[in-house]
Amino acid sequence: MIIFDFDQTLVDTSSVEHLRAARNWKAVMAQASRLPVYDGINELLQELHHSGQTIAIVTKSPDMVPKAFVKAHGWPIDIVIGYHHVKNRKPDPEGLLLAMSKAGAVPDHTYHVGDQAQDTEASRGAGVIAIGSAWGCAETSELEGSKPDVMFASVAALREYFRAQLGKAN
Repeated sequence: MIIFDFDQTLVDTSSVEHLRAARNWKAVMAQASRLPVYDGINELLQELHHSGQTIAIVTKSPDMVPKAFVKAHGWPIDIVIGYHHVKNRKPDPEGLLLAMSKAGAVPDHTYHVGDQAQDTEASRGAGVIAIGSAWGCAETSELEGSKPDVMFASVAALREYFRAQLGKAN
């Protein structure tokens, strides 16, 4: 199973960060169609899906934002866990554990890709493989300091990593 964070991992939401911070979700949704997906994400998600992986999004935002992208881009996402599905948001592992429970996944074979130290902390709490996604970060020291299991500066590098890791599992 592969679990992705949404903001700054799959989609560049930096232009609406002030709206997210204010919890103005109506305004975020009004801008959603203009938010860019990082280069290579669409292909990565398709490739993971075709290799038989269950793919999830776990975000601290309401699920309506990622669900709009799933629909608009035809992403093969099986599970979306948002703010309203959990009592405790990241860095608490509750969202990751819920996604794994829905998928029938085990921690040893689950990867969590995220751009913040909180993502690494949630990964540790859930016992999953922590992957740092630095391509959406202006500053990476906090993510590096959280010591994810591996960290990538590009989606292309992450894609190669998954090809190697998932190829071993088959």
